[in-house]
Amino acid sequence: MTEKRTRQKPGDKHYVNNKEFTLALDAYSRSYREAEEADMPTPRMSDYLGLCIMKMAQRLANSPRFSGYSYKDEMIQNGILAAVKYGHKFNGDKFDNAFAYVTQIIFSHFVITIKNEKKKYETNLKLIQEMEAMNIDNPEFLEKDGHAKSIADQKLQELAEQKVDKSNGQGGFRLRTGYTQEARDAYTGGTPVDRKK
Repeated sequence: MTEKRTRQKPGDKHYVNNKEFTLALDAYSRSYREAEEADMPTPRMSDYLGLCIMKMAQRLANSPRFSGYSYKDEMIQNGILAAVKYGHKFNGDKFDNAFAYVTQIIFSHFVITIKNEKKKYETNLKLIQEMEAMNIDNPEFLEKDGHAKSIADQKLQELAEQKVDKSNGQGGFRLRTGYTQEARDAYTGGTPVDRKK
């Protein structure tokens, strides 16, 4: 049974202060854009930002939504890499919630990792079926791995049924996508970062 998640408090293991994190990410993204415009080397992300991103990825991976995956470490790594890669695109002039921005990046890359792993799993099951078909005349193979094909057939049937169930728009992860770059650039409803200290 999973334990109930509670709101993070200062001092907790994975706590990230949103205001401090937003100010730091905003300063980094502004300096990154200035360096790009001046054709200078881009700045390195601070250790504070990196530590916060790692805490956020670990916290999200421990949520019940992502429990039970054997490749959780890979999900965390992909989420951290994506957040570091796209962190400089945060626009503090439009939004004041860097925590939500980075969490959405990490979440979407967790989902991408899950989908990629499911594709690998399905490919492995199909390889088992093909191996059975190629070795149909080999009695030694049938003795050892005759049961493997029946398991692979069953698992592939289950995956096919899941795909049919999701085709009607039910189930699965839903990302907040579908917006064009022009729509995001034209959006004026955000709250800018308060840079006064």
